[in-house]
Amino acid sequence: MQVQAGDTVVIQEEEGEDVGRVVALVDADEIRSVILRRATEADQERRRTLDAETEQVTRLFSQLKEEYRLDMRVVGAHWRLDRRKVCFYFASESRLDFRALHKAVSAALNVRVAIKQVGVRDHARIMGGLGPCGRELCCKLFIRELRPIALRMARQQSLFVEPSKISGLCGKLLCCLGFEDQAYRQWLREMPHVGDTVLTERGLGVVTALDGLKRRVNVRYEDASEQIVALEELGCGGCHDNGESVSS
Repeated sequence: MQVQAGDTVVIQEEEGEDVGRVVALVDADEIRSVILRRATEADQERRRTLDAETEQVTRLFSQLKEEYRLDMRVVGAHWRLDRRKVCFYFASESRLDFRALHKAVSAALNVRVAIKQVGVRDHARIMGGLGPCGRELCCKLFIRELRPIALRMARQQSLFVEPSKISGLCGKLLCCLGFEDQAYRQWLREMPHVGDTVLTERGLGVVTALDGLKRRVNVRYEDASEQIVALEELGCGGCHDNGESVSS
């Protein structure tokens, strides 16, 4: 069976059947699901019907969690296409014992039930929305594994380290900061460090800032003047030697 990006398909995985959309064709060692067929109109109609029923089961779940006095914020629910299982997602500031709630929901719906606590990033992933770039959230659109994002990534990309500028809808650092992290780290390995002494056409100076993308360095001289110098103009490109970088 030949599929391509954009095709709607029915998949089989450990938790049952579901409908998904092919976003890319890649080579992978780990296989988590199998494509059974291209989704038919009947499959898609069933998916729409289940999505419409989600509001009802979510309302039931919310009522029961109030009865059990659980401090949780219901994020959403998802039916499997084969209708054998429904999964509920909630967010909470603390860990909760929801075993009694699980039994009550299972008995009320007479199906397999899963209840999962999610973090703020997963919350945004489930709800979806538009990022600061104006496009659909990457975590909703194509990111499969949410990896840690460090403030270092913003600093090495010479971005303003202002929370409102580098944070997503979830309140955490933007996932896209990690997209070019490996490239920036490679570029910065080819450059001198901040604080290194370098030799330019004007003489010796100290590196005060780096721009890995443009391959430029800011150099401050003894007279307190500064100059932006291309990496190639530093001779050997800033060879590290005992904390100093001197080019000839």
